Amino acid sequence: MSDTGALDVAKAFEECVFRRFGAPSLIRHDREPRFMSEVFQAFAELMQSSSRATLSYRPQANGQQERSVKTMVQTVRVYVEDPLQANWDDIAEKLVHAINNSRDTTRRETPFYLVHGWDAQSTLKAMTSTIKRDPAGSADAKQWRREANRQREIALQLAKRIPTSREGSAS
Repeated sequence: MSDTGALDVAKAFEECVFRRFGAPSLIRHDREPRFMSEVFQAFAELMQSSSRATLSYRPQANGQQERSVKTMVQTVRVYVEDPLQANWDDIAEKLVHAINNSRDTTRRETPFYLVHGWDAQSTLKAMTSTIKRDPAGSADAKQWRREANRQREIALQLAKRIPTSREGSAS
């Protein structure tokens, strides 16, 4: 956000949270002046949401969020500081996906599951989901491996058919 006044924060909240998930019953935030402003408080009131600030100088009162931010910063820092990872912005979506699908030790669920109510399906799971299992739930390891390899080969063959950007722009 280039402008970060209280009205801009309220607009961003409306666009990114309210439109996607509806009005929350509670907005918990730190004592950032933009969240404490009359504009944001009026916005919360319009949504019929309670607005509660954490205690001043007490980040542990918002510990789960503080931990989430710390994890994200540490993850991004690895890519930003490594000269071989100059394209970290290209993989930012993958980092977000990885974090959103990592189990939270406090809640014992992934953030993706808590928001959507189901687990995101990984590429590997999608490739192997057609393997039949016996009633006891155990699959024959050799059959599973053969089927996974077969599906991998199919995926590679399909990938070879996809034109690259150079091939697509040559015509």
